[in-house]
Amino acid sequence: MKLCVIGRPSFWLGMVIGCFLSAAAFELPYVNWHQVVPPIDARPLVVRQDAKGDGRFLAMRSGRRRHRGVDLVAPLGSPVRAIRSGTVVEVGAHRGLGRFVDIEHPHHLHSVYGHLNEVTVDVGERVKQGALVGTVGKTGNARHPWITPHLHLEVLRNGESIDPQIIGFQIVSGGRELPAAASSRQASLTDGATGSSSDASGGE
Repeated sequence: MKLCVIGRPSFWLGMVIGCFLSAAAFELPYVNWHQVVPPIDARPLVVRQDAKGDGRFLAMRSGRRRHRGVDLVAPLGSPVRAIRSGTVVEVGAHRGLGRFVDIEHPHHLHSVYGHLNEVTVDVGERVKQGALVGTVGKTGNARHPWITPHLHLEVLRNGESIDPQIIGFQIVSGGRELPAAASSRQASLTDGATGSSSDASGGE
């Protein structure tokens, strides 16, 4: 009678398992452990309200435009962080946004960080959730001395600006939490593309 001997797993099975584990270990740091993380370290997240403008989402701007993001008050030079893991698709300087970073995230989501003093990432770089992407500045149309230092944060889904609170941020103004905007559609109808020009009175 012949005995059936169960041999060791094949070389190829071992290779497949090894590759799977290596890929999983590589991807693990880029898992979004939270829905979003705040882009600045200040708590709570406070929207800019100063003599030169209103930093709320959809606030009026000159030329009958609407504010496409939110302006979050933060000290000059303080860290700016990626709200979700993603890939840097654009780094640049713009008349309105000043120095900015655009990060592409899964599920057709983008986040844009404006008025930066320093940019610490490059185009094509993959960043983890919460990773440093720059520092708060007063570049672009935020240079006016009456404008409170802040980060301009835009969130876009399928190319359309949405209220950052829709994806989980809690933002306050005057000691009260802001209600999420009922619709982001108006922003796409009344404003141009991301990084559209605006004057200093808006603070972008």
